[in-house]
Amino acid sequence: MVILPLLKDPRRDLAINELKTGGIISELGLVELISYLSRNLNEDPLPYAIRLLTEFNISIKSINNVIDTPLGKLNELIYHALFIANEVRLKTLDLLHLAYVILFQVDEFVTADKEFKKASDFLSRRGIILKLIE
Repeated sequence: MVILPLLKDPRRDLAINELKTGGIISELGLVELISYLSRNLNEDPLPYAIRLLTEFNISIKSINNVIDTPLGKLNELIYHALFIANEVRLKTLDLLHLAYVILFQVDEFVTADKEFKKASDFLSRRGIILKLIE
């Protein structure tokens, strides 16, 4: 979603309007942004990412809690993703995004990734609105 303003994509203006309200991005989302920028810029992507996040008032959040489980000590994010995988059939990174959404306790999850339609009921049961930029 944060990448859409950088693209010549028909959803670009919708994404910009959505981003103007500010928001949060997970560490995973930040890595995805940096990855995209590093593949498409001939310079250090970090300053560009910082400018983008600052321009749209987007803050970076992380999950640092560790939980004792029967499997041993696990990061809380991973722990939640393991259980989400039983309910929603998504790829690994998408499961991690959903775990962030749950742990950040947000009311709305905004994405341009249509794969998350598979998680619509899962999110709805938790009081989270899935807003798909199409």
